[in-house]
Amino acid sequence: MGTLGKSGRFVGLLVAAVVTGLIVAAVLLPGIGGVGLALKTAGSTLSPLALTEPPLAQRSRILAADGTVLANFYQENRTDVPIGKVAPVMQQAIVAIEDSRYYKHGAIDIKGTLRALVNNQDGGTVQGGSSITQQYVKNVLVETAARRLVAAEEAYSAATTKAAKQRAKAEVEAATTAREEATAVTVSRKITELRYALWVEQHYSKAEILDKYLNIAYFGHQTYGIEAAAERYFGVHASQVTLAQAATLAGMVNNANKYDPIAHQAATKERRDTVLNRMAQLGYIPRAQAAQTAATKIKLHQRTVRGSCDGSKYAYFCTYVQNEILTNPVFGSTSQARQDLLKAGGLTIRTTLNPKVQDAVQRQVDAHTSPSSRRVTMEAMVQPGTGQIQAIALSRKYGTGRHETTIDYAADIAHGGSYGVQAGSTFKLFTLAAALETGYSTDTTYPTPAGMTLSGFRDCSGDRLGTWTVHNSEKSGAAGQDMVHATWGSVNTYFAQLEREVGLCNVMKTAADLGMTAPDGSALKAVPSFTLGADEIDIIHEAAAYAAFAADGTYCKPVAVTSVSDGTGKSLAVPSAGCRQAVSSDTAQTVTSILSGVITKGTAKGNAIPGEMSAGKTGTNENTETALFAGYTRRLAAVVWYGDPSAPVGDPVYALGASLAPTWRRSIEAAEAELG
Repeated sequence: MGTLGKSGRFVGLLVAAVVTGLIVAAVLLPGIGGVGLALKTAGSTLSPLALTEPPLAQRSRILAADGTVLANFYQENRTDVPIGKVAPVMQQAIVAIEDSRYYKHGAIDIKGTLRALVNNQDGGTVQGGSSITQQYVKNVLVETAARRLVAAEEAYSAATTKAAKQRAKAEVEAATTAREEATAVTVSRKITELRYALWVEQHYSKAEILDKYLNIAYFGHQTYGIEAAAERYFGVHASQVTLAQAATLAGMVNNANKYDPIAHQAATKERRDTVLNRMAQLGYIPRAQAAQTAATKIKLHQRTVRGSCDGSKYAYFCTYVQNEILTNPVFGSTSQARQDLLKAGGLTIRTTLNPKVQDAVQRQVDAHTSPSSRRVTMEAMVQPGTGQIQAIALSRKYGTGRHETTIDYAADIAHGGSYGVQAGSTFKLFTLAAALETGYSTDTTYPTPAGMTLSGFRDCSGDRLGTWTVHNSEKSGAAGQDMVHATWGSVNTYFAQLEREVGLCNVMKTAADLGMTAPDGSALKAVPSFTLGADEIDIIHEAAAYAAFAADGTYCKPVAVTSVSDGTGKSLAVPSAGCRQAVSSDTAQTVTSILSGVITKGTAKGNAIPGEMSAGKTGTNENTETALFAGYTRRLAAVVWYGDPSAPVGDPVYALGASLAPTWRRSIEAAEAELG
């Protein structure tokens, strides 16, 4: 507000006097605000006005299974705490500097309000002069207006028709006006705040109002509320702040930018010492203690809280969980609702991640491939019988720098992944299971020449597919083989014939029953080479499919979240693993028996885990450009992949699935050692 002329200043003072008269009447006259009596002067009404208090935006946290914080998400870095968890010295400091008569006056501090009105009309520095109750009201109104504007701008961006654009534009303009009115230095706004303050004082105790104020106040650096502020600047909870820390924080609410202890130490210290002196004047602390504390420097112990998975030690797992919240309708019917829930809902999201298991798997992945390589080794580990994801490890670091990526190549698109990788011969598992489910025995024998051309494949609509010429990666060494030996040797010509006889549609149905889809969630392609893993998949879902055979045929969708509670502690629904019998127990046990031979006698010989059941299958794409190994024990199932994810075809590295079996074995052994 600019400097007013003499006449303008006189009018301002006259209005201020009128408002003060209203205030005095409201406070002194019996029944004002208590039974709805309204005083009207100059067209203004000073009666209680009900304040709508939307829930405060609170910080959400993603936690590992052991409670380790993986990441935080927020629009406003805030964690609500009850007044009982705010140190008494903090409460005293804020009252001393902001509203020393807080516990003595009612809704309105007459002296402070009059001083502010007079000085503001004088055109000088804007003064608050408001009670803590009025400050709380102002914060609520400002936050409500800001949220309305954000919502209006988002609606405008999302509008697709001219009419919708016009409606959204009108709302943006209205919301902008509302925000300006919420901060305007005018008598009318002050009167409105006073009316709201009357209502607040009627409905809450002094302790409750102070609680609300301390949780809504702004402390700079996107930090809101006393708990987040104590953590941000001093690395402690609000219940643990010292006198010096409390005085520093209390001094900040007047102007969080001016009294920023990081950027403006001198100004902040001067303000802190003013708070200490005021506390001594009011008898909260001895004068000697105030002087002793004022003689010390401000000692910060900053704890920056990132608002994303960036910087998380377990960033790939973190992004998987983040995307689960943002894309799953369980957490909201619209994308915006889910975004708001994550960034403002104060969620506590407990996950399946076991940090010790994750670290053990990461060590093996890093040992196989350097983080600076253009190629990547990655591994996904899932718990049989629950679908709980135990680890997601990539040799490439998470980030945007050189040799880094923010794409979780192990995951599907919905969870921050890519368009997938070819599964190779690990997909022979589904042909094997489909054959056993259909009634074929392990004695089923076919000729296994080095190459052959086959026809007679049909998709699930019954349409004929073209002929397919298939070759073995190595000589089969026999004129014919049975199911067991053909699996041990990963004989392509055998599985091509078995797939045709069992029916491509039956094989695809078995894979679908075991959760396999394309990375975008669509159905896999009906091609004769399905059994050789021609489709792109994500390895997390394949690990879950393999886990079903460790669980006697019970398939569980991969899940990363075990529980979610909101800012009030209320439990929310979480995605279910939907565990169900996908193949019979007999089939699962037979498959396990056959696949155990792969790592004792077959293509991955020498990689059985001593002392327990272990089974697996190698996988290599047609040109040996990428490789996989998928396997399981009773407690863990894992898939390891190696290749160049940016050019999965045409980058000859001569990768064989068997070469990944040792990494798989060591990962399983290390993980199980951590599980005990």
